[in-house]
Amino acid sequence: MIHSHHKSIFMLSVCFRILTFMMKIKTLALCFLAAFVFWLLNSLNKSGYSANISYPLNIKYNDSLYIPTKPLPKKLNVNISSTGWDLMKYKLFSNATPLVYEIKNPLKIYRLDNTSLLESLTILMQRSKLNFILADTTTLHFEPKHRKIINLKVDSLGIDLQKNFVISSFINISPREIYIEGPASFLKRYNETIYLKVPAKRLSTDFDDKITIPLPQNALVKLSAENALVSFEVAELLK
Repeated sequence: MIHSHHKSIFMLSVCFRILTFMMKIKTLALCFLAAFVFWLLNSLNKSGYSANISYPLNIKYNDSLYIPTKPLPKKLNVNISSTGWDLMKYKLFSNATPLVYEIKNPLKIYRLDNTSLLESLTILMQRSKLNFILADTTTLHFEPKHRKIINLKVDSLGIDLQKNFVISSFINISPREIYIEGPASFLKRYNETIYLKVPAKRLSTDFDDKITIPLPQNALVKLSAENALVSFEVAELLK
């Protein structure tokens, strides 16, 4: 009994020492963490840090008269000096007020004007020092925005009818013409008349369906319609 009692006291003593050691480790870790946070906050408040950042850019032009044939840059790469807080904000968050760069004569502008960009960006980034704009090889290319009318017709000779059947009415097309809009040089590739092919085979009944207008797909060219409704009547010849 005495031996068992001493053993219990020993175990309690060991547990108490372990618990005390763990509390000291935890306290020490919290001290280190607090010291690190204090050092980090103090460092971020200091100025003189430099970094390269991407600043949002919005290129403004008269989009009713001109259209870019190459993607416009949406970011401006610059080198700035500021506090750690400001640099971290520019690096981690993208809610900065975009720099608006206006182009009044797009047909004569091929590159961004760095001097003008520096002046405008300096106003927006008053808390930071703008050092320089990083080299940008992006070229701008605009063309006049034109509109072209294309007539739609049905390839009547290519309609596949069953033997002894003929088209017995006018061929109706709606719309009879569409317009396309895009860069002037691109529109030259489109013919002024497009012939629609009726896909049905060995027709013996009236036709009334939509037909896809066969025009080359291009992201810069907009179509007023992609389909046309074609209808006509079919009748059998009397023997």
